[in-house]
Amino acid sequence: MTTFDYGPIEFYAVAFDGDRPGPAVLKAVDDLVAAGTVNVLDLVFARRSPEGELEILELSDTIDDGDVPPLDMAGLAGEDDIAELAAGLEPGTSAAIIVVELLWAKAFASALYDAGGAVIAREGVPAPIVNAFLAEHAD
Repeated sequence: MTTFDYGPIEFYAVAFDGDRPGPAVLKAVDDLVAAGTVNVLDLVFARRSPEGELEILELSDTIDDGDVPPLDMAGLAGEDDIAELAAGLEPGTSAAIIVVELLWAKAFASALYDAGGAVIAREGVPAPIVNAFLAEHAD
């Protein structure tokens, strides 16, 4: 069986009011890593000034105590990726741009590859929409 060094990865842009997300965001990411759900390959923050300028902040720029957690591939999200993901960011808001390896899907990706299969489309639905829909259609 094929064994990949990495599983599938996903890029996320998660918007927040204000100029940067709070420490709870890093805690939530830490919890996912500790549970073995994801491996964080890159994490940067972007903020759009009230004037509309986009500023990119490295993780080390956002942590006050200088204790920056190690990332597997810091810099994987390039400036073009970040600009594209942050394109909808409103003035006065910020976003966490996170690149994660989906550890739960690593073995599945290997099995698909060995079987000659390939993922040809993938669609995500945000949790608030899923929960609202299911609550509306619950018996």
